[in-house]
Order: sequence, then C-alpha cells, then structure tokens
Amino acid sequence: MTLVAITMLRLFDPAREEWRDAIDERWSAFLSHCGVLPLYMPNDVQVSRNLLARLQPQGVLLTGGGSCQALSGIADPRDKTETMLLVWAEQHRLPVLGVCRGMQVMLSRVGAKLEPVASHIGSHTIRSHGAVRLVNSFHDYGFYVVPPGYVVEAVSADGVIEAVSNFEASHSAVMWHPERNQPWNTADISLIHTVFGVSP
Repeated sequence: MTLVAITMLRLFDPAREEWRDAIDERWSAFLSHCGVLPLYMPNDVQVSRNLLARLQPQGVLLTGGGSCQALSGIADPRDKTETMLLVWAEQHRLPVLGVCRGMQVMLSRVGAKLEPVASHIGSHTIRSHGAVRLVNSFHDYGFYVVPPGYVVEAVSADGVIEAVSNFEASHSAVMWHPERNQPWNTADISLIHTVFGVSP
C-alpha cells in the first residue's frame, strides 16, 4: 500500500482542558479501499517532521475541518504543521491532495482569496469535465478565482470553484468530502489513485 501523510483537526475538550488531534474514522476505511495507508500527522511540527524523515511517505493529504489561518488570522499548531508539510512535499517533489479546508490552505498560501459562500453545507451538485454529480460539502468559504498555475476542474452552479489541479506543483484539491459519500464515488477513488500513483 502507498503510505501517505494525513493531517488531523484539533478539538478542545473543556471538561478535561486538553487539546486533541482527531480525524473522521471514515478516512481510514476510504483510504484503505483506495490502496493508501494513512500516516496520521500530529499537530506538532517537530514530531511530524521526524515522522516524515523516518517513514518517508509518498505524498500528503490535507484533510478538512475547522478554520485555517487565512480565515482565523492565527497560525495555530495545525496551520504550522500543514505549512511544514507543504514545504516538505515541494522539496521532495511529492503530490499533495487538499480536501475542503485543505484546498483553502493550499490556495490561500499562494494568494487566492477566500470569500463567503452560501448553500454549501450538505449535498449539492457540481459540474466537472462536462459531467454533473452530487457531492458532500461542508464549508462557508470558497474561491471564485484561482491563482496562476492552477486549473479549475469542477464548479458548482453558483460559480464556486470546487476542484483544482496544478500539474507543475503536483497539487490537486477538492472542496467536498469524498470519505463521507456512501457508497464511495468511483471518481473520488480514481482521484486518490491518480494523485498518489496507486494502481487500481
């Protein structure tokens, strides 16, 4: 299986006054089905950097959940860890896939502007390469314009950009959650295979 570094969200438990790294269990099932072994990255730059050096994953997946620095104005431990992962992937010329917040992180880092969007919580349709499909989204901010080097791969009916790619940077990103679709969409499985070079 192809080993891929996977980011996690941060959750605060007020009863115990502690921060926790967390991820939807559906990611494990979906990625395993796609032939990907997830290497979960703690939201600690140094520990994650040591894991990368020791285990040498073959790509990076920035998952969704929570607001990124472009929205909050604060670089928390997750933002710092994801920035390190993007730099590491660039240095090693490895592919990166961003999902929801992950796409927000990737594009805002290179100058794209996040703007408020409506009706993007729950299922809605997108158009990709002439085909229409239903996706599972959960975001209040998105993009209407992409930065240089990025190609729009999918848009929603209201003009919000739903998927992009950058061949030179080995970047791909989507604003929907492929792990939440049941059954899993064949296009999303193919996306994982393509981005991370997994043989079906």
